[in-house]
Amino acid sequence: MADLNNLSTLQHQLNKTNTRLRRLLALIARYKEAYTIQGALLKLSELASSISDMAEFYPAIHKMVSELLHAENFYVVLYDSETTEYSLQYFSDEKDQQLIVSVPSSAFSSGLTGYVVRTQQPLLCDEAQFETLVSSGEIQSQGSPSAHWMGIPLLREDKVIGVMAIQSYDPAYRYNEHDLKLFNSIGSNTVIALDRVKSRELLETTVRQRTLQLRQTNESLQKEIKERIHAEKLQAALYEISELTASSQDMQTFYRAMHKVLCGLMAADNCYIALLDQDGTKLTFPFYLDQFSPAASDRPLGKGFTEYVIRCAEARLINSEEAAQLVERGEIRRGIGSLNQPHRNSSSWLGAPLKVDQRVLGVIAVQSYETGYQYTEQELTILRFVSQHIAVAIQRKLASERQRQHQEELERKVFESTRELRQTNLFLRLQVEERKKAEQKLFYDANHDVLTGLANRQMFLQQLKQQFALIKRQSQPGMALLFLDLDRFKLINDTLGHHIGDAFLIESSKRLLSAIREHDVAARFGGDEFVVMLLNLQSFQDAEEVAQRIIDKFRQPYQLDGHKTQSGVSIGIAPLTMEYHHADALLRDADAAMYHAKALGRGRYAVFQAEMRDQMLKALSN
Repeated sequence: MADLNNLSTLQHQLNKTNTRLRRLLALIARYKEAYTIQGALLKLSELASSISDMAEFYPAIHKMVSELLHAENFYVVLYDSETTEYSLQYFSDEKDQQLIVSVPSSAFSSGLTGYVVRTQQPLLCDEAQFETLVSSGEIQSQGSPSAHWMGIPLLREDKVIGVMAIQSYDPAYRYNEHDLKLFNSIGSNTVIALDRVKSRELLETTVRQRTLQLRQTNESLQKEIKERIHAEKLQAALYEISELTASSQDMQTFYRAMHKVLCGLMAADNCYIALLDQDGTKLTFPFYLDQFSPAASDRPLGKGFTEYVIRCAEARLINSEEAAQLVERGEIRRGIGSLNQPHRNSSSWLGAPLKVDQRVLGVIAVQSYETGYQYTEQELTILRFVSQHIAVAIQRKLASERQRQHQEELERKVFESTRELRQTNLFLRLQVEERKKAEQKLFYDANHDVLTGLANRQMFLQQLKQQFALIKRQSQPGMALLFLDLDRFKLINDTLGHHIGDAFLIESSKRLLSAIREHDVAARFGGDEFVVMLLNLQSFQDAEEVAQRIIDKFRQPYQLDGHKTQSGVSIGIAPLTMEYHHADALLRDADAAMYHAKALGRGRYAVFQAEMRDQMLKALSN
C-alpha cells in the first residue's frame, strides 16, 4: 500500500514537471519569436536611417524579409484611397518578372492584392482557398498560380495605403500563422520606415531646390559683375573701332573686324550693313550675316526697318510690340527682305543710321530671333556711337576702294586675255586627245567582237600569222589551236529568244576566259564558234588539259534571265608541228578535229589526226 502511494506521488510530480517544461518551451518560443521580430524591426530602423532613395528602399526590404522567410517572390503595391488607384513599387518574381511589365497597375484591384485592401486583414491563401475566392467572384485569377500566398495590408492610422506580399510556387512549402505574424509585424513598421525615407527624400529635394536658389542668386551676382566688365570692354572696343579706320586694308576686312568688335559688346550673330546707291533709290548690302537668310541682294527702297531708320535719321530699337504698331500705322511692312526665300521675323531689331555731314549713307543693324532676348537702350547707345565711326570709315575707304577696283579691272582684263589664249591651247589639245581616243575606239571596234569583247576573226587571224611565223623559227613550237563549237546554241536562241541567246554567248565567253591561261588568245569567229590560240605549251598534253577545263566549265548549268539551261562545247585541237607551212592549214585542221568531236557525241574534244582531213574531204565530195 505504501508503494502505491509513493508511485502516485511520483506520477503527480512528473506531470507537474512536464507542465512546467511545456510552459518553459512555449516561453522560449515566444522569446525567440519576440527576438526575431525585434531583430527585424531593428534592421528596418537601420534601413530607414541609412537609405534616402526609394529606389534602394524596397530591394533592401526584400532582402531583409528573405533572410527571415521564404520570400524569393516578393512585391509591394501602394494604394491611394482617394483615387482608388494602385501603383506597383517593387516586384521580384521567378515566373512573372517579364509579364509584369505589360500588366497595368489597375489589375491589382481584382486580385488577391485588392482583396486584402478591401478586407484590411492579413491573408494566408493556399490553392484551395484561392479557387474558392475565384469561384465566389471575390477575385480574378491573374499571372502564374502560386502554391501558397501571404499578404498583409500596410496601414497608416488605420487606413490601408498598400499591400506587401510574398508567394511560393513550391507545393512542399506552406506559410503558417507564425510566418504571418512575423510578416505582419514587419509590415506595420515598414510604413513607419517608408515615411521616414520619404521624409528624407523630401528633405533632400528641398535642399536641392534651396541650392538651386542660391545658385540663381550667385548667377545674378555674376551677371552684375559681367555688366561691369562689359562697360570696361566698351571703352576698349571704342578705341579699337577708331583704330580700324586706319588699319583695315579693304572694306571687307573692315566689316569683318567691326563685326568681331560688335560681337564682344552685344548679341551680333545677325548683323548687316545697308548702303544707299548714288541715286538714293536702291539699297546694297556689302556686309550681311544672318543665321536664317542667305546674303541679301540689292533691292529698291521699300518699307522695311532699314528704310524706316533712313527716313528718321535716328537710331531705333524695335521689338515685336513696337514692330506691330509700326505696321499698323503703315510705317513699315514686314517680310520684304527676300522675295525668293521664306522670311522669318526678328523678335528684336536694332539699327542706327550711317551719317556723314548730316547726310545718311546707309544703316548698320543687328537683330535677334530668340523670343527670350531683347536688346536694351544701353546697346542702342553703343550702336549709335559705333555707327558714327563706321560712317566716317566708309566715306574714307570708298574712294580708295574705287581706285583699287579700277586697278583690279585692268588686271582682270589682262588675265582674261591670257586665259583666252590658254583656253584656246587647251581646246586644241583636247581636240587632239579626242581624235586619238576616236582612232583607238575605231581600231578596237574593228578588231573585237561587239557582243563578247573578245578578239574577232580579223584580229585573231592577224595574231595567228604573227605567232606562226615567230614560232616556226623555234625547234619546239609549243603552240596549239582550239576550235570550239557551242552545243544547243540554235535551240536556245530560237526557243528563248535572241536576248537570251546573246546572254548565253556573253556568259560562254566569260567561262572561256576563266578556263584558259593569261597569255592565251581567245576570239569569237561568229555565231557560236570560238577559237583559242594556246602559247608556251610545255607539251601537247597541256592543250588537252586546257580543253578539258573548258568542257567542265561549259558543262555547268546556265542561269540566263531566270531561265536555267544546259549546254556544252565540242573542241577540236590542232597542235602546231613542223609539217605546217601556213597558219590557215592549222586553223583548218582544228576545225576538222572539232567536227570529228561533234560526230563522236559532243561535249568532248578531239586531237587532229590526218585521216580526219580525208574524212572531211570525202564528206564534201559526197
